[in-house]
Amino acid sequence: MQSSTKSVASPSLPTSLHCAPAMSLPPSPVVRAATLASVPAPSRAHQAEARPPLIHGAAMPSGPAPPLPVQERMELASQSVPEEVGGSGGAHLISSSAKKHKKPPAMGNQKRHLVAKRAETSQKKQSAKKRVNSPTMGNQQKYPTSSPLKRHAEISKQRPAKRFKSPMVGNKSPLVIRSPLVTGSPMMRLVVSPVVMGPRSTSRSPTSPVLAPHAPERSPSRSTSPSPNLDDQTISVDNPDNSTSSRSKPRKLRFEIWNDMDPIYNGGKLMQARCKHCNEVFAAARNSGTSHMRRHLVVCEPRLKMHDMVEQLKSSELSTETTVLTNWKFDRTITRCELVRLIVLHELPFSFVEYDGFRSYSLSLNPLAEKVSRVTIKENCMEVYKNQRASLRDMFKDYNYRVSLTADLWTSNQNSGYMVVTCHYIDDEWRVQKKIIRFCVVNTPHDGFNLYSVMLQTLRYYNIEDKLYSITLDNASANKSMMDLLQLNLVKKSLLHCKGDLFHVRCAAHVLNLIVQDGLQVIELVIDNIRESVKYIKSSQSRKEKFEEIIVEMGIYCRSRPSLDVPTRWNSTCDMLESAFPFQEAFHELAEKDKDYLYCPTAEEWQRACAVYKFLKVFESATRVVSGTRYPTSNLYFHEIWSVKVALESKESSGNKTVASMVHRMKNKFAKYWMISYLSNCIPVILDPRFKFRFVDFRLKQAFGDNASVHIAKIDRAIRSLFNGYSSETGESLQSSTQGNGTASSLKGHWADWSTHVSAESNQVTGELDRYLHDDLFPCDDDSFDILHWWKMHTTKYPIVARMARDVLAAPASTVPSESAFSTGGRIIYDHRTRLSGNTVEGLICFQDWLRESGYNLLPF
Repeated sequence: MQSSTKSVASPSLPTSLHCAPAMSLPPSPVVRAATLASVPAPSRAHQAEARPPLIHGAAMPSGPAPPLPVQERMELASQSVPEEVGGSGGAHLISSSAKKHKKPPAMGNQKRHLVAKRAETSQKKQSAKKRVNSPTMGNQQKYPTSSPLKRHAEISKQRPAKRFKSPMVGNKSPLVIRSPLVTGSPMMRLVVSPVVMGPRSTSRSPTSPVLAPHAPERSPSRSTSPSPNLDDQTISVDNPDNSTSSRSKPRKLRFEIWNDMDPIYNGGKLMQARCKHCNEVFAAARNSGTSHMRRHLVVCEPRLKMHDMVEQLKSSELSTETTVLTNWKFDRTITRCELVRLIVLHELPFSFVEYDGFRSYSLSLNPLAEKVSRVTIKENCMEVYKNQRASLRDMFKDYNYRVSLTADLWTSNQNSGYMVVTCHYIDDEWRVQKKIIRFCVVNTPHDGFNLYSVMLQTLRYYNIEDKLYSITLDNASANKSMMDLLQLNLVKKSLLHCKGDLFHVRCAAHVLNLIVQDGLQVIELVIDNIRESVKYIKSSQSRKEKFEEIIVEMGIYCRSRPSLDVPTRWNSTCDMLESAFPFQEAFHELAEKDKDYLYCPTAEEWQRACAVYKFLKVFESATRVVSGTRYPTSNLYFHEIWSVKVALESKESSGNKTVASMVHRMKNKFAKYWMISYLSNCIPVILDPRFKFRFVDFRLKQAFGDNASVHIAKIDRAIRSLFNGYSSETGESLQSSTQGNGTASSLKGHWADWSTHVSAESNQVTGELDRYLHDDLFPCDDDSFDILHWWKMHTTKYPIVARMARDVLAAPASTVPSESAFSTGGRIIYDHRTRLSGNTVEGLICFQDWLRESGYNLLPF
C-alpha cells in the first residue's frame, strides 16, 4: 500500500518538524514515526482552543519489528507529559514514562533510530531555549501567590527532574538532557540564589528582588512609634529616620579619600559615596573598592579649582594664616549650616540668598560656591531646627531636676494670636539657662481652655509634665483659668509639691506695672500734656526746625531730644518725662511763638511731674532687677517688693498732695498682690544662705504685726512639706537616718513599721533642713556673693536642700524673658513678610533663641 506510507501533514505540527537535518537516506516509516512521537503535547493554555487531532486514522506500515501505532504512542505521551514549565511558546518536556513504552528498534534500523534521536534532542534543546527566554513563566502563572521556593517544591513533587540518556555515538560521551528548570531558567536562578539559599540575614532589605513581593506588610495599628503630643497644625512631631539604623555598627572610614567623599548608608551598610565637590555618586560597598573614586578625584574639576585657589592663598598670606589653610578642608554641610545660621540669627528673609549682591560676594570668596534658592534655604532652616528641637527634647527627657516656665500672649500684624512658652532651668554647672520651647498660634477664643490645651501639649511633647516646679504668668483672667485647670490635672497625678500652692507665680514686673498705672491716673492730665507736646514737635519737619532754633536761642545744651512713650508701659513714660525736663523753657517759648501749640504744661504741672518721676524711680529700679535673665531673680523679688512697700509708706504722709493721692491708690493694689504672692516670694529667701528663715520671720512680723504668727506658720509648713517631697524623690533610705533611734528599732507588733516610718521622716526633716536653717549666715555686705556658686560648693553638705534650691532659684520672677520674643516676632513678621506660616515663625524664633543662648554649634541636616 503505497498510499499508506505517505506522510500526513497536520496543521498542528510545528514548522521545526518539517526542517529535519539533511539525510543521505530517504525517510523511512520508522523515522516518520519517531519524528511524530517527539511532538510535545499541547499545553493547558492551548487546550481550550479547538484543534484537530495530530494524526487521525493514519495506518502504520508493516515491517520487521514494527513500532506501536502513532495514535497509541501519542496517547501514552500525553499521559506522561508533566506540567508545562515553558512560556507562551507552548514547549513541553517528554517524561521518562513515554520512553519506557518505546520498543527498541530493529538492529537493521539502528542508524535510522540514531538519526531520529538526534532530531528529538535538537527539538528539546530548542524548546528549552524558548522556555528560558520566555518573558512570563508558566509556573508563576500557575502558582501566583507562592514564593519561588514553594513553587519549585510543588513542581518537583509533581515532576521530579530526570536525566535522559542517549546511546553511545562513536567514541563520544552520551548526550545528557536536563530539565530547563535546572539548566538555567530564571526560576532556578532565583531558587539557587545565595540570597535565598544562604543563611537568613538579620537586616533583610524590604526592597529585595526575591522577597519583596511576598513580604508581609505591617499593620499601622501595631506601630510602636509614639503618637504626636502636639497639634499637627502647630508643630510637627519628628519621627526618627530609620533608613540608616541597623543592628550592625557601620564600619569606620579611615582612608583619606573620605575627606572629599560623603558616605551614603542603606540599612546601616555603606553602599555609595557622593563627591563633596561635584555631587557625583559612586559605588562604595565592600566589593566595590575605592580605586574608581580615587581616579575621579584626580580629574574632578571643581576639586582641582578649589585646591588651586587654596594654594594661591597659601602663597600670598602670612605664615600664621597659612597654617589655618593647611588644616582647612571643604565641606558643603558646614557651609550650608553657616548660611542657615546667618539667615536665622540676623532675621534675614529667605530670598536673601537670591540677591545679586549676596551671590556676587559669595563668588568673590569662592568661585565654586553653589547657588541656593529661597525654597531650599527655608527647608534647610526648618530641618536644622527640627534636629535641634529633637536634641532639646532628649535633654529634657534625661534631666533629673525640675524646670519652671514663663508664658505670654501676643498679637502679630497678621491678626494672629501667638503664645510663647519659655523654659528656665539650672544646668549641671549651676548656671541659669532659658530656652523658648514654643511659639505657636492659638485658636480663638483665647480663653483658659484653649491656653490650657496648648500648654498641656507642650509639657507632654518635651517630657516635662512631671518635672514642673512653677509657671510665671501675668494677671490676666484667661491665665488664671488656664492655671486652675492645669493645677487640677497635675495635682490629681501627684506631680506637684505642696499640692500646687507654689505652682502659679504672678509676674513681678506686671504687678509693679499695675501698681504704677493706678498711681499715674492721678496726674493723667499732666502726662497727657507732656505726651502731646512731644508729638507736636515730631509731627512735621518745620516744627522740628523751629524747635531746634528755639533750643539754640535759649542756650540749652543737651545731646538727646524728647522721646515719645508707649502709654501701656509706665517705664517708657518715666523715660519720656526724664527726656522732656531739660526743655521746659523751650516748650514755653514755642507756645509764645506758635499759636497752634496748645499743650504746653504750666510750671506747676512740671513740678508735679518732676515729683512723680522721682517717686517712680524706686519702681523702675525694682523692675530692672526682677527682669534679669542671666541670674536668679526669685530670691531678689522679696527685697525689691519690700523696698516698694517702704517707699509707699514714706510718701503717704508727704506734703505733696499729688504724690499723697497717688500713694493712697497704689497701696490698695499693693496689699492685694502682697497677700496673693507672699508665700511664693518667701520660699526663695529661706534658701538664700544670707537670710534663711530668720529674715522671713523678722520681715513678716513687721508687715503683719500681731497676725504674723499665722503667716509664719504657713510658710514653715510649706518649706517642710517641700523638703519632704524632695526627700521622697531622692530615693534615699529612711532606715539610715533612724539608726540612732533605739526606741523605734525596738518596737514590735503590728505598728512597728509605722513607728519606724514616722520617726525616720521626723529625724530626716529635723536633720538636714534644721541643720541648714541653724547654721551661720553668710555675710550680707559681700556684693560679689554668687548664690548659685555657694550651693554648688555645699551640695555634698546639704544634698536635699541643694536640690530644692536648684529648682526654686531657677523660677523667674517675671515674664520678661518670654516678652522679649515678641520683639523678635515683630521684626520677623513685618509688613512685607506676612505670608509666613505659624510653623515657620515658630522655627525661626525658637531656633534664633537657641543660637543666642548656647552658641553656634548646629546639628547638620
